[in-house]
Amino acid sequence: MTSAMRDRDRPARVGSPPAHPAGASRDLFTWMAVTAVATISLLEACVTGPGLGQQPGEQAIWARDLLTHVEILASPGMEGRAAGSDGAKNAAEHIAGEFRKIGLRPGGTGDSYLQPFDLVTEIRLGGDNRLESANQGATPESRAYRPWSEFIPIGFSEEGDVETEIAFLGYGITAPELGYDDYAGIDVTGKAVLIMTHEPRERDQHGPFRAAEAFHYTTNRYKAINARQHGAMAVLLVTDPNNHSGEQDAVLSLQGAPSSSSGIVAVSIVREVAETLLSSSGKTLSRLQEEIDRQLVPKSFLAQGVKIKAKVSLVRARGTTANVVGLLPGRDPVLKEEAVVIGAHYDHLGLGGENSLAPAASNVVHPGADDNASGTSALMALARAFQFAGGAKRALIFAAFSGEEIGLLGSYHFVKQPPIPIERTVAMINLDSVGRMDKHRLYIQGVGSGEGLREIIQEASRGLGLDLTLRDDGFGPSDHTPFYAKERPVLHFFTGPHLDYHRPSDTIDKINAEGLRKVTIIAYRTVAMIADGATPIAYRRTKGTPPSERGGERGAGYGPYFGSIPDFSESAVPGVRLGGVRPGSPAERAGLQAGDVIVNFAGVAVKNLPDLTFALRTRRPGDRVEITFFRGGKEHRAQATLEQRR
Repeated sequence: MTSAMRDRDRPARVGSPPAHPAGASRDLFTWMAVTAVATISLLEACVTGPGLGQQPGEQAIWARDLLTHVEILASPGMEGRAAGSDGAKNAAEHIAGEFRKIGLRPGGTGDSYLQPFDLVTEIRLGGDNRLESANQGATPESRAYRPWSEFIPIGFSEEGDVETEIAFLGYGITAPELGYDDYAGIDVTGKAVLIMTHEPRERDQHGPFRAAEAFHYTTNRYKAINARQHGAMAVLLVTDPNNHSGEQDAVLSLQGAPSSSSGIVAVSIVREVAETLLSSSGKTLSRLQEEIDRQLVPKSFLAQGVKIKAKVSLVRARGTTANVVGLLPGRDPVLKEEAVVIGAHYDHLGLGGENSLAPAASNVVHPGADDNASGTSALMALARAFQFAGGAKRALIFAAFSGEEIGLLGSYHFVKQPPIPIERTVAMINLDSVGRMDKHRLYIQGVGSGEGLREIIQEASRGLGLDLTLRDDGFGPSDHTPFYAKERPVLHFFTGPHLDYHRPSDTIDKINAEGLRKVTIIAYRTVAMIADGATPIAYRRTKGTPPSERGGERGAGYGPYFGSIPDFSESAVPGVRLGGVRPGSPAERAGLQAGDVIVNFAGVAVKNLPDLTFALRTRRPGDRVEITFFRGGKEHRAQATLEQRR
């Protein structure tokens, strides 16, 4: 493949099967070559190329080429592209190779396209992990369990030693709005709680916990933090038996995205161990689950005469991942000192882990075709389109970010070490999950973050037949947020939520290639108008409406609206550092601002973002909560009244 036109009438195919990147298997590229040829042949028959009257760069944007790059990034050999993994390194090398072929200048460290940064890449067992039980009945009996086959610490476990009694706590859920609380009427202070995975279900698999807004109650981290808040010393988590009959009983895996501590010792056990711990009560796990599910009523109790000893030792290994950055210099002698950043994250969930919405799919590749192989493919297509058009008056920076899925790590790193100073960045355009266009609908967030952006978008959409949903707010759960926190105008392109989000089913066959082409074209026109404008876009701080739990934004079930914007940069200080607060939000009215570190929220000790998320989910709109935070090394307190999301 070449970076120039093959002839005057047709652009080179963006995304022909590339040379083997280091570390990728030959089988991967054999598979890609076969599937790419089949896909391209199909699209040649049904998708037309660019028509007459388009801007020059649009002639280099082809649906089949976009789809080929999605296919490469979402292929099995990329292993889900978890930040720091071999699959992510293969993806970064592929993107860097494309930037090189296009003719972009390296914008990373030194003369490289890569901008590396460190992160926690793996959690593994330390030197000493133990679990023992002792029955104090008429015939005392003790037993030591085997790691990996009978128990394993969970990746978000606190390290330490525990020796205590046991309580059975059903599913470990406290949901007052649903009239259900496994902890009601039982004191678990200082005890270990035995908890089942998932949630109470009726026989037809329906029930109040199957709603999207109640999903968080089923997550294992929620169960651990809830136990901690009720005073428990440890959590013993076992797979609920009745919904997994016929499946091999096994402990949870340590694989997947690394996660911060939940503040409590947490251990995964097999059902045989759970039955041993319950044996003195004369009850079985299966029977207890059946009673809870049938009546939707908790069956919690203290297990008399049984104690456990547990020791957890984990190693959070650090590694390296990298943003991939390429530059296209500006052609205007004055405006070339300014830049427009076009970004998309290329990382995904790897083999699942805590952020997966398919908890049962442990150790299964999450390909992330839409999230965000689609945006990364559009990013590379835009780079080629602008190179073909001869660039723009301002410099263009093309940035493929890593670490987005575990906290916008790459984009936060980028704004601290940009190749062109951030104060000379006139706008940032973000492409995240743009491959599943349905009914011509496209969501664009941030149109209120810069003067005239709404008008630019409307002009750029002419003739594309798009149904646009435009939102003013410049903050959101993707890589544009660190730029808006630096008071840069931003736009975030997104084709909408779907049921395959963060699941292994986010696959290439569901990508709308023609829709992806239209997103890339409107993004091209938008960037061109901003980059060639006589004056830079003026930043605006707008009051956005509280983000909804449904509709065009991802992440249902985050509880009431507070308006804090976390800064995900690593910090040695426990708590949640704020990158900003939404204008007009409860957080802003309470006096919080960028740089503050929240350490307590509504009585919940906050050491990390999951703690703050848990605290929010325990409250309701209209609740007045107290927040403890640090500013400039001094402790402060504030109160806020939470609002309804809408």
